[in-house]
Amino acid sequence: MTESRQPAPGDHQSQADAEAARDVPTAVDGTSSIDATLSLGGGGQAFPYPALALDPEGSGWWGWIDRATERLTSLLNPILVKEARQSLKSKQFLITFFCLLAASCAWTIMGIVFNAPDVYYIPTGDTMMIGYFLILSISMFAFVPLVAFRSLAAELDEGTYEMLAITRLTAWRIVSGKMNSAVLQMLIYFSAIVPCLAFCYLLRGIGLLTILLVVAIIFIIALVLTALALVLSTLAKGRTLQTFLLVALVAFIVIVEFTCCGFVFSMVLPEQWSGTWFGFLSSFTVAASFVVLFVAAAAARIAPVTENRSTRLRAILFCQQAIWVVTIAYATLATGDLAWINEGLLYLGIFWLLVGMFMCGESAELSPRVRRGLPATYTTRMLFTWWMPGPGTGFMFVVATGVAGLVVLAGVGTLWRQSGTVLGAGPDTPVAIFAAMMIGYLLGYLGAMRLLSMPFLKRLGPSFVAPLVAAIVVYFMGVIVPAIIDVTLRGRISITYSALHASNWMWTWNEAFSGRGLPAEVAILILVVGSGVLAINLILLFREFRLRKIAVPLRVKQDFADQSENELV
Repeated sequence: MTESRQPAPGDHQSQADAEAARDVPTAVDGTSSIDATLSLGGGGQAFPYPALALDPEGSGWWGWIDRATERLTSLLNPILVKEARQSLKSKQFLITFFCLLAASCAWTIMGIVFNAPDVYYIPTGDTMMIGYFLILSISMFAFVPLVAFRSLAAELDEGTYEMLAITRLTAWRIVSGKMNSAVLQMLIYFSAIVPCLAFCYLLRGIGLLTILLVVAIIFIIALVLTALALVLSTLAKGRTLQTFLLVALVAFIVIVEFTCCGFVFSMVLPEQWSGTWFGFLSSFTVAASFVVLFVAAAAARIAPVTENRSTRLRAILFCQQAIWVVTIAYATLATGDLAWINEGLLYLGIFWLLVGMFMCGESAELSPRVRRGLPATYTTRMLFTWWMPGPGTGFMFVVATGVAGLVVLAGVGTLWRQSGTVLGAGPDTPVAIFAAMMIGYLLGYLGAMRLLSMPFLKRLGPSFVAPLVAAIVVYFMGVIVPAIIDVTLRGRISITYSALHASNWMWTWNEAFSGRGLPAEVAILILVVGSGVLAINLILLFREFRLRKIAVPLRVKQDFADQSENELV
C-alpha cells in the first residue's frame, strides 16, 4: 500500500525557482541575457541579474579581470601577502595609524589657531612642516623597524621558520617578503600625511622640491633602519640576546632621529643644502645599497649551511665601493675641494675594516654543493676564488678590493690635482700619503684581528663574536701601547705626535686632518708594518688554494633534469 505524500513547503519554493530559471532569457551563445531579471521576497518586483551571475564560466569581461588579478596576486611574494594580512590587522598598526592621523589633525589645528590671523598673509608652510616631519619620522623610524625585528625574530624563536624552510621559498624571498611588508606599511603612513604636506605647500614658505627632499630622506632612512633591524633579528639566538639587540636598536633609532632632525631643520628646510640632482641621487644610491646589503645579509644568516651565502654579499660590497668612489669623485669635482678625497679614503677604510671583521668569522668548511660551484680553470681560480665562502677567501677579498678602491680614489685625486682639474686648496695631508696610511691600517689591523681570532674560531666554531672581541682588543692595544711606552720612557704621555704613535689610529687620523698634516715617513712605516702582517697571513692561506671543484653526481643531475621537466609541464 502506497502512502500519499503531502507536498512540503520547500517543494513549492523549489518549483518556483525552477520555473524562474526557465523564464530567464538566453542569448544566442547560450548565456543568459543581460536583461534577465529575478524576483526577491516574492513581491513580484524585478531586479536585473548581476553581470557575474550571467557569466558563471568566466568568459566575459569580468571573468577576464578576475583571472588577470588572480595571476597578478600569484606572482606576489607569499610572505608579503601573509605579513601584510597579519600586520594590517594588528592592534599595533591600527593604534599607530590612528595616532598619526590624530597628531596630524591636532598639529594642523594648532598651527592655524596659533598663527591666526597671520596665516592669511605670512608664509608659514616651513613652520608647519617641522611638526609634520616629526610626526612622520617618529612613525617611520620607530614603529616599522621594531615590527620588522619582532616579525623575523619570532619566526626564528618560535620554530615557524622551519615550516617555511621546507617549502620552495628561498631565504632571500622570505626576508624580502618581510621587507616588502614593512615598505607597504610605510606607504600607508605616507598616504595619511600627504594631504598635510600639500597643505604646507599651499601655506607658502616652502618649495615643492624641498618637500620632496624631506620625504625622500625620511623614506630612505626608514628603509635602512628596517633592513638593519632584519639583520639584527637573525643574530638573536635567545631571549636575552633578543632583548639586548632590541634595546640597542631602539638606542640607535633615537640617535638617528635626533641627527636627522638636526640636519633637516638646519640645512634642508632653510634651503641651505647646496647640491645637484646627481649629488642627491648618488647619496640616496649609497643609502639604498646598504638596504640591499642588509637584506642580503639577513637572508644569508638564515639560509641553509649547504648554500653559498657569501658570493652575493661580496658582489654587493664590490658594487658599494664603486658607488662610493664615484660619489666622492663627483663631490670633489663639483666643489673643487680635495679634502673630499681624504674623507672618502677614511670612510672607505673604516668600512672595509668592519666588513673584514665579520668575514673572518665565516665557516671554513664548504658543503659539496658549494664546492661544485668553485672555479675550475687556473684563470678563474685566480680571479674568482676570493668570491667563494670562507674566512681566508673573505680576508683576501677585503684586502684586494679595499686596497684597489683606496688606490683608485687616491689616484683620481692626485691626477686631478696635477692636471689642474681641481684648483681648490689641497688637504692638510697629501692624498697619496693619506692613502698609504689607510692601506697600512687595513692590512695591519685586519691581519692582526684575523691572527688573534683564528685559535678561538678553530675551537669554538664559526661566529662573529670572536672576530668582534679580537677587533676590540687590537684597536685598544693600538691606542694604549704607545701611551704605555711614553710613560715608561718619559714618565708621562707625550703631547707631540711622532712615529712612536703610528699605531694610535685616533691620534694619527687627527694629525692627518690637522693643519700640520701627517708626516710621510709615518705613513710609510704604517704601510710597511701592515705589509708584514699581511705576509704572515698569506702563509696561512694555503688551504684556500688547495680547494678544487668537484664533479656533479649523477643523482643530482637526474634530480635537476626531473625538476626542469616538472617546471615545463
